Amino acid sequence: MKERTARRCLLLYLVVMVILPGSAAGQKLMAGYSAVSAISAPFWIAKDAGLFKDEGLDAALIYISASSTMAQAMLAGEVAISTANSQVIVDTGLQGSDLVAAGAIVNFVALYVMAAPEIKTIADLRGKPVGVSRFGATSDFGMQMLLKKYGLEPVRDVPLIQIGGMPELAAALSKKSIYAAAMSFPMGLVAQQAGMKILANLAKEDIPFVHLGLTTTRRFMKERRAQAKSFIRAYGKAVHFMHSRKEESKAIVARYGKISDPVMLEGTMQYGYDFVEKIPLVKREAFQATLDEIGRKNPKAKQARPEQFYDNSLVQELIKEGFFTSLWGK
Repeated sequence: MKERTARRCLLLYLVVMVILPGSAAGQKLMAGYSAVSAISAPFWIAKDAGLFKDEGLDAALIYISASSTMAQAMLAGEVAISTANSQVIVDTGLQGSDLVAAGAIVNFVALYVMAAPEIKTIADLRGKPVGVSRFGATSDFGMQMLLKKYGLEPVRDVPLIQIGGMPELAAALSKKSIYAAAMSFPMGLVAQQAGMKILANLAKEDIPFVHLGLTTTRRFMKERRAQAKSFIRAYGKAVHFMHSRKEESKAIVARYGKISDPVMLEGTMQYGYDFVEKIPLVKREAFQATLDEIGRKNPKAKQARPEQFYDNSLVQELIKEGFFTSLWGK
């Protein structure tokens, strides 16, 4: 009798595990990051410091070098949550996809334009090729916005070349196959050590943009809302960990970034401290700027509203529950 009852309980448990999307068996997810820099550190820390596990998540991380490629993986169902940027969210959204920013890691273009020593001003880039990681990636968006701000038309006045990831951009700069590239640290520091200089800090150029989002799909937010909220909680704890447990965070960043030089590691960490949002609310103006830029070529963007592409509701819930206050105080 007891054996039969035990079997029934086990069967009932297995049925519940299958039909409830928020149950323990449904807690596995793939999270993608697209920048090997300290602004991706909250994902690395949440994984290595056990913060995903603390929130009941069995999360694996995958590196995909550009947001445009990341979006394809998300739409294929291979990645649940990622750092895909606002340009990709809008581009795919205008085509009918349901990608949405549930939070923002960085609300502006957090890149430095590294350039050859002979390039003194933005105007000096006229007629010279500059590199981007991928067309549609943050480095592409930031570079195009910067060139236009200073009166240069991308492609027509300044050729854009798709190079690959940040290491490839640094290598192309050193070989003079390009004369400038928008880069994150630590690879920006590598370029600097090779003789390149910082031509512009895009964060100071007044270019609002969701450089890295907490991007998912509306379907995921609807069907696995508790899991999405747990992910944001783990993210929030990871940002606090980065600030409050600096030596442990530094070791994690050094491992993922493959950084052994102490000076480069310090510069990389400071990059993260300067740019990562402590409370990951998406700023409306970041999506408005994205729509304005995309609207130059796509008329659909002119009819769209920023609110179509982001949903702050989970972050707002956590704010109301006092979660961020418990981390940072008032």
